[in-house]
Amino acid sequence: MRSILVIVLLAFLSPTVVTAQQFERTIDGRSMTFEEVYYNDFESGLDDWLSEGGADVHTDGRRLIVDAREGMVTIWCRKEFSGPQLVEYDVRLMSTSMESNVNMFLLAGNPDARGILATTGERDGTYAQYHRFPNYLVTILNAPSSDKREQLRIRMRLDPGFELVEERWGEPLIFGKVYHVGYLIEPPKVTVLIDGDVMCSAVYDATLSAGLHGLRIWRTYSIYDNFRVSRVVEK
Repeated sequence: MRSILVIVLLAFLSPTVVTAQQFERTIDGRSMTFEEVYYNDFESGLDDWLSEGGADVHTDGRRLIVDAREGMVTIWCRKEFSGPQLVEYDVRLMSTSMESNVNMFLLAGNPDARGILATTGERDGTYAQYHRFPNYLVTILNAPSSDKREQLRIRMRLDPGFELVEERWGEPLIFGKVYHVGYLIEPPKVTVLIDGDVMCSAVYDATLSAGLHGLRIWRTYSIYDNFRVSRVVEK
C-alpha cells in the first residue's frame, strides 16, 4: 500500500506530468497542445445556454436537441472566451430537416455596454440582427454548386457587415451521420475542421480578442453533443 502511495505522490509532483485537461492534436500538420477550459455534454440541462428565435431547444439528458425545421434560432453559450482556442462539438443532421445548416458565431461581442446576453430581448433570431455587431461567422451547409451538384459549402464572413472572406466546397454532409466540427481560432485567423480535416481557413481583417460563441440553426433538425473549448498552450 505504501509503495502505491509513493508512486501516486511522485506522479503528482513530477513536472513532466500533463494534467488530464491537456491534450495534443495535429492540425494542418502542426502539433499543438491544448488545455480544456470548458466542456458541456448537456446532461445537466441548459443553464449555460441562451436561445433566441423560434425553435424547440431542449436536452434529452444526454444531448442538445434543436428542432428548427420551421424556424431559426441562435443559441449562445453564456461563457465568454478569449485568446487562441479550439472550439469543438459533435453534430448530427436529422433526415427530416428541410435544410442542413451547421452555422456558428465565434467571439461575438456587442458594442453596447450591456452586452449580448443582456440585450437578448431585443432580438428574435432574425439572421440580419447578428450582422450588426462584431463576430466571426462560419456557415456550413449543403448547397447546389455551379455545376448543379449538391455539395458542402463553407462560407466564412466577418461582422459587422456580413463580409464574405472565404468560401470552399466539398463532399456534402450525410444526414444521420455524426460529424465532429472544430474551429481553431488564432485571431485574426480561423480554421474550420470536420472530423479532423481542414476544410477552410481565413485571415480576417479584424482581430477579435474575446467574446461569446453561438450555434446558429435555420430550418434544420439537429442534435449536438460534447461542446468543448480549449485554450492553445503550445503551437
